[in-house]
Amino acid sequence: AGELSVYAFVDGSFNIATGVYGYGGFLMHDGVRYELSGNGSDKEMASMRNVAGEILGSMAAVKKAIELGLKDISIFYDYAGIKAWAVGEWKRNKKGTIEYYNYITSVRDSINIRFVKVRGHSGVEGNEEADRLAKRAVGLC
Repeated sequence: AGELSVYAFVDGSFNIATGVYGYGGFLMHDGVRYELSGNGSDKEMASMRNVAGEILGSMAAVKKAIELGLKDISIFYDYAGIKAWAVGEWKRNKKGTIEYYNYITSVRDSINIRFVKVRGHSGVEGNEEADRLAKRAVGLC
């Protein structure tokens, strides 16, 4: 199995009209695709807009990988904070970013997470798909 045997694409979205944030994406493992999607409307989280969805998407991918008993995952993302908050490069001063960092830190011993940055809306198929799923999760399409 190559280093890309387990990977996920995640993205976040925000519906300004409803105040709902959410995420979309998928995890690929041995040719099987697991769809990831969810949303929320917690006021404090919603103040982060799509960023709330981005970090929830990253957490959802890690949770799914652990649930499947996997030891490695590569997470493809387009928002810099996904890696920066997870590894402690950025200061965490909002509930969502603190919870994200704490969660990633708590699972470091059970799974190896590689963060891979891609340019958003640049024709990367996995990223475009995650973007579509994130928009659907917040009722934008």
